[in-house]
Amino acid sequence: MGPRLRHALLATATACMLLAAVTAGSMERRRIVTLAPSLTEAVFALGAGDRVVGVGDYATWPPEVSSLPRVGGLMNPNVERLLGLHPDLVLIPSPIPRLEAACAGAGIPVFRVPMEDLHQVRDGLLRLAALLGREERGRELVAELDRGLDRVRAATAGLPRPTVLLVVDRPETGALQQVVVAGPGTFLDELLGIAGGHNAFPDAARRYFTPSLEEVLRRRPDVILELRAGAPDPGTLELRARRAWAELFGTGRTPTVRVLTTQAVVVPGPRLVEGAAALARALHPGLELAP
Repeated sequence: MGPRLRHALLATATACMLLAAVTAGSMERRRIVTLAPSLTEAVFALGAGDRVVGVGDYATWPPEVSSLPRVGGLMNPNVERLLGLHPDLVLIPSPIPRLEAACAGAGIPVFRVPMEDLHQVRDGLLRLAALLGREERGRELVAELDRGLDRVRAATAGLPRPTVLLVVDRPETGALQQVVVAGPGTFLDELLGIAGGHNAFPDAARRYFTPSLEEVLRRRPDVILELRAGAPDPGTLELRARRAWAELFGTGRTPTVRVLTTQAVVVPGPRLVEGAAALARALHPGLELAP
């Protein structure tokens, strides 16, 4: 057993003791609502997807979620619709005071499972596994995640490490003044390192932020990766992105610009190996990854 898995198991045991009131009778919890794609994907990967009766608006995987009722997003949950599903467990990634108060009033337990970085992803999978009575599958998932990420890390070891501006949001208008980028302390920053890249903002004070264009120019990234999960026609998006960035950097000085549309890159959870592999191929075209 590796040190990362051992550490996560210890964290899980502690969490289970602290949350005994929630975990009691977990095997009987048959009506689950998940408010974040990461939690939806995790529950299905743990083999408990048949218990999910409602999901957040942005859940897209696995395909089975397309037929499930939607209960809003993290910023605008539809509390009435959620309560109408009569869940016996609600899973959220971060505090949602209004929702939590309503669930408390209805006697519905709410379980918070943050997944902001890879440690939290591992820990969250194991905590959910314990909650749902799927401990063995949880350990398997974490081991699979670590093995997969190690394969990507090994494949990019020794390759040039380009400096990368990791763009997670940009207005449809193409305005560069409002781009949002990923900084340190995020699972995206960790995936970027595993994929063989170096974050252009390793010293940022916030996880996600909008840099000034002057600072972007000063950092001189080799590659600009725009994450546009689920967007159609990535080729057209990439062409437009190149034009927008060329206006800032000038002809002949524009970094390599690539657009990734795979959901696996932006959802912290069991598909992060697929996300890391997509990043690695974007940074190192022609890279071969072992299955």
